Amino acid sequence: MNSRTAIILALFGLVALAGCAGAGRDACDLLAGQEACARPSLSAVTPGPRVAAAQFFGNAGDSDYERRFLALLANNQLGAMDRANGTGPFGRNRRDVQNRDFQATYSTLLQLAGPVASARVQPAGSSGGDGHFDGRWRVSRQTLYVDAAARLSAPKIFDFSGLQARSTEIVVRQAGRQPADIEGSCDGALAIRAAGTSRTIAAGAAFRFRLSGEDDTVSLFPGDSLNRCTARIRSSLAPTGAPLTIRREETADPALASLDSRYQRCPVPAAGLDALQRAFYASRWLSQTCAMPIGEPRLLRKSRDGFNAKVEALMGAPLPDAAIDKGDPELPLDFSKAPRLKLIYLSSLEFKADFSGRIIERLIRHHAALGTKVRIMVTDVLERDKDDAMLHRLAAEFPNVELQEYRWRADHGAPIDEQLSQLHKVHHVKMLATLAQDPARSRVIIGGRNIHDGFLFHQPIDLSRYPDLEQYGKTDGFSLNYYSNWSDFDIEFADRAAVEALAAHLSTIWLRDADTNLARPFSVPVRAGGHPRGNARHFISVPYEDDHALEAYFVELVDAAQHHIQIVNPYLNLTPSLARAFDRALARGVKIDIVGRIDLKGDIGGRFLTALNKLFVEKYGDRIDIREFKAPDVVLHSKIMMIDERLVAISSVNLNNRSFFHDSENGMVVLDPAFYARMKPVYDDYLAHSNPVSTDVTIPWAYRLLFDEAWVRQAF
Repeated sequence: MNSRTAIILALFGLVALAGCAGAGRDACDLLAGQEACARPSLSAVTPGPRVAAAQFFGNAGDSDYERRFLALLANNQLGAMDRANGTGPFGRNRRDVQNRDFQATYSTLLQLAGPVASARVQPAGSSGGDGHFDGRWRVSRQTLYVDAAARLSAPKIFDFSGLQARSTEIVVRQAGRQPADIEGSCDGALAIRAAGTSRTIAAGAAFRFRLSGEDDTVSLFPGDSLNRCTARIRSSLAPTGAPLTIRREETADPALASLDSRYQRCPVPAAGLDALQRAFYASRWLSQTCAMPIGEPRLLRKSRDGFNAKVEALMGAPLPDAAIDKGDPELPLDFSKAPRLKLIYLSSLEFKADFSGRIIERLIRHHAALGTKVRIMVTDVLERDKDDAMLHRLAAEFPNVELQEYRWRADHGAPIDEQLSQLHKVHHVKMLATLAQDPARSRVIIGGRNIHDGFLFHQPIDLSRYPDLEQYGKTDGFSLNYYSNWSDFDIEFADRAAVEALAAHLSTIWLRDADTNLARPFSVPVRAGGHPRGNARHFISVPYEDDHALEAYFVELVDAAQHHIQIVNPYLNLTPSLARAFDRALARGVKIDIVGRIDLKGDIGGRFLTALNKLFVEKYGDRIDIREFKAPDVVLHSKIMMIDERLVAISSVNLNNRSFFHDSENGMVVLDPAFYARMKPVYDDYLAHSNPVSTDVTIPWAYRLLFDEAWVRQAF
């Protein structure tokens, strides 16, 4: 055992002994999240936190990738200890905690997390290429939806992932109202928790449990040796039962496990770079791919082009204009040209039960029936009942469709602003990835659009004939029934290497820690003698877990600008660090042009957002050329930033506090004058549909007082 390993094991031993002094949280809370403490024990097959730490960290000194990941994990643990004890940024001096083990643990964590204090990750080693990570570090929690009324005669296969997991939980959730009994047996030990009681089922022994009503749940905890369960779902509708197979995914689908465990080693040029190149190629705590060739991606400016790109990726052909004009969500769909897909990823802020959502759901349903693995990520707090019902029915009918409904939960003892942020932290990563059996037909689409009719139609279409769909309408204020017609922008990639890299990158979010939402970093920098061949990089930001690395990245990009920054973005509520970067750029003579949307009526909380935009106009209106997008009845939603006619960022990132403090985000950054030349007409089109903004703005005093509170500004 080397000295680094000994330090790490001692660290987690201290956590186990000390917990959090005076806070009522023990090591189980710190290492696995509060719910893990109540899990039934499988001592023979499922490691506890201390054993899991040894398994993952036993060779933590062996690779630069693991050292980087360890620093992030240690930084995360520091945050958990600070929240639980009110120390550090929460006001209390940690030295006032009178607990020797707490002090030792905190000091060791502080040392291990030290590199995170630097914005850059220093290169190590010299060889590039891909690696695969199989360390056990995360809590895996997946949901198996059961609806006894959903095609009970069809065989069902549900794959759970124990990849990189130190504990694995399958939440079996009743999606319908018909009571269901599930019975079967497994080839390994299985623990079951239901109605507050726990029991352990030995390998080969029979188990049975009942889901008695809508949203009823039972938790299953497969042991390490469990690879397969064979069961039946019985109900009064089908007393003979429907077959259900539960499989360990990494055993059943090793190719997918290889994709899910992938990471990249990124060559970083050693010298000869200007400031913008250094910012682009640098590695930071932000999760990024290595630089890849941009190729010839498709630019999706028009709303129908954006929607049809998703349709074409799934169906092989777009919908005709006449079909969209008709607005019939049950229109005939022609799958004769559809690709055969291995994997579908759909990550979106929202997936609405409207025309757009129903069409996409039907397309996914086609592939699910053929056995395609489907992974869907949406934000729980923004889904209405019919949205949930549509997705739950899909997942219940086809368990190969796995659904994650993101909801962030604050630690116990967290300050009031963090408690409130549970209501508005959202999953804002936008990507559709389709991996086809013929790689030439694989696609990735990223940008700003959600699955919502507001990104396709000027006005809400009449869906009254379809009681299972939601009639979204125009509202203002805080309403989940909001509807606006949004002008947005997406980009589509068809290159095989790019598609696979982007899908693998998204896997780090899919396989995040279920308790903290901490995601595994995707790359590590290595020294290189020459210039990297690629000119495009994808990023994913989880700001509350990566120490606000996206904010540091955008500050660095603005600081690197020498001549001109052109921005398309509707939300103009800069963080203090970004505001200082804007001030520095203006002071050195950089011209900044912004096409925005000052009046955001129609968005959730539109009056608050409008007031914040007016504060930006008040501060910068005499120094920045700010124009308001004024296409009739259309609200701007695109997020584009271009610097010095060389660098272009296309992303989900709004220029507001939320994107840098609360919401997960993603985007593509391209360093290429030729690609800028392709994007310039897109920017010019936004410019042509905009008018100069008057600097004479009126902001009610109540809003000024409200936004003096930093945590309030961060919520918007």
